[in-house]
Amino acid sequence: MNAAMAAQAAEGVTAMLAFHEAMGTTRAVAGSLLGVPAAQIAVVGNTSAAISAVATGIPWSRGDAIVLFRGEFPANTTPWQQAARRHDLRLIWLDANDFASDDGLALLEATLLEHPVRLVAVSAVQFNTGLRMPVEAMAALTHHHGSAIFVDAIQAMGATPFDATNIDYIASGGQKWLMGPPGTGLLYARDWSSLDPVLASWLSHDDGLCFLWGDPDRMDYDRPLQTGPAIVEGGTLNFCGLAGLRASMELLQALGVEAVHAHINRWFDRLEPALRDLNFQSYRSANPPRQSTLMCVRPPPGTHAGWVAAQLLEHGISVATPDGYIRFSPSWPNALDEADEVASVLTRVMSGRTR
Repeated sequence: MNAAMAAQAAEGVTAMLAFHEAMGTTRAVAGSLLGVPAAQIAVVGNTSAAISAVATGIPWSRGDAIVLFRGEFPANTTPWQQAARRHDLRLIWLDANDFASDDGLALLEATLLEHPVRLVAVSAVQFNTGLRMPVEAMAALTHHHGSAIFVDAIQAMGATPFDATNIDYIASGGQKWLMGPPGTGLLYARDWSSLDPVLASWLSHDDGLCFLWGDPDRMDYDRPLQTGPAIVEGGTLNFCGLAGLRASMELLQALGVEAVHAHINRWFDRLEPALRDLNFQSYRSANPPRQSTLMCVRPPPGTHAGWVAAQLLEHGISVATPDGYIRFSPSWPNALDEADEVASVLTRVMSGRTR
């Protein structure tokens, strides 16, 4: 990131050429992490921008149905709700927690049989419980019934492996498990021709930079628009942030997503028994295929999750508190003995608490 900023400071607009060329490497390493073609990946500002690009770009027909899930992070519901309002679509809600077992797949299949579903939108990992959704099986079901599937992968990509081969659309921001800077994100589409995006700008055109390098008469407002990922990129990108994301993804590629996932779950194996001893309720699945790199717990009755988080923060331990849960999300830099330290701090905090 420092090198990118130094290049812009020293070279000005001419640094743009190298920045654009570097996006090819960014797409390549992202494609490697997902196991999909790099040419099918767009770089965007965040997960919300990626989801909105698909929600506004699908050529909907009145009466199309979208399957959504209660418990989802709003970034993967609000854009679809907006599309439903604009295009008179039907929203069908299922419960994400039902997918802790195969009951959820049976409910999904029944829904696909009963309704004209155009799209199923689901997160690879639920942000509040840490449930790892069976997106591969869900993709097979949706395609069998002529529907498409969209996966919000921000709580999975870089730490929880999943097979992206048969998924139609995947979005991820860079600041979670990819451990990149905020303001960076990725969007994969298996078939970009399935989208007709609403927005386009100067870099949406073929050879959009050509008029900047001194040649006269290169300003052609009718230059054809590009196809593929460029249709959602459009303007100047966050090149410094994307340099950081690229470097982090290269590191994750070297470490291996499976190895990161295994390390984090060993970390949870050390902490979870202590949490249960302290009367925390763990929502981590006992079924390894449903385990992610989030461990979410409810505090003991009468204890507020925000209070626990504040006590932990005083000891240098940061946790999130989505929807009343306490969410632990260590990653590869967190040593296993840190789990013991967290358990020790929680034991002192809970034993010293006065109601």
